[in-house]
Amino acid sequence: MKAQEALNLVDTLLNSTQLGQKLNDVQSVVFQKSWLGCTYAAIAEELNYEHDYIKQVGSQLWRSLSLAVGEEVSKKNLQTVLHRVVISHIHTSNSNDWNTLSSTKIKPRKSAHQRQLMINQPIKGENWTIQDLKVLPEKDWMCYEIINGELFITSPPHHLHQQVCGKICLKLDFWSDQTDLGVTIMAPGVIFSAADSVIPDVVWVSRERLAQIADEAGHLTGAPELVVEVLSPGKQNSLRDQEAKLKLYSLQGVREYWIVNRFTQQVAVYRREKAQLILVATLLGDDEITSPFLPGFCCSIRGFFPEESVK
Repeated sequence: MKAQEALNLVDTLLNSTQLGQKLNDVQSVVFQKSWLGCTYAAIAEELNYEHDYIKQVGSQLWRSLSLAVGEEVSKKNLQTVLHRVVISHIHTSNSNDWNTLSSTKIKPRKSAHQRQLMINQPIKGENWTIQDLKVLPEKDWMCYEIINGELFITSPPHHLHQQVCGKICLKLDFWSDQTDLGVTIMAPGVIFSAADSVIPDVVWVSRERLAQIADEAGHLTGAPELVVEVLSPGKQNSLRDQEAKLKLYSLQGVREYWIVNRFTQQVAVYRREKAQLILVATLLGDDEITSPFLPGFCCSIRGFFPEESVK
């Protein structure tokens, strides 16, 4: 396969994934030169770019291509993987015509169901940073989070998930309006560091703290007092909220963390004790949730859930 043919194939693969991505000029050159065996240093010298930048472009490209084909792609195995994709397509389509191949939405070896599952799993490999997110496609239905350098891509939650978030916001908003102590924010961007950028479902932050951590773009750059995550179905989603985010919020100084399970209608309350978040209560039904960080706030757990939220 020639370099241009491989480039056409990669464009087809990336455009047919959930990402709907197209290669830009720099990515195209990096791919073709990598296909021909050139080093990042040689590519950088030819293009008159910094070596680190070209290496970053390549790393991002292999990550996107890994999503497209359903297996890990690197600079070293690039030719092997793409040749296998071509052979698989020829066997399934009974066509060895290159024009047909390069203009077809090629299916990766994984099934559509498996590919969809990949969207809600961390993309492992080299560490991702908030700078890397700038090259990913902007889609209203796609949410990018980075936790300890791992990229998580999530699809939109169920509308009942959003209803639970809305009810929690309303309860906190009502109390905040009465006390004027702070504000409730749904799905804010919280950038703790270059390698830790998340979008929690709900946060509450005091006015004093908000003035300290809000940047000009409207992101939060430090820990709010309260973070709320509503669980979505799936093992990877649960692990993200119950383990990865719990550790992140604990390290970053969140004072209280509620993990809300709309399926069991329970709320696990983690509170900062001895410099870490500790599980202090699991509440359900008519149990009332209070917090030393929210003076006077009190709400029945049942009030967080619409009647049909267990669906």
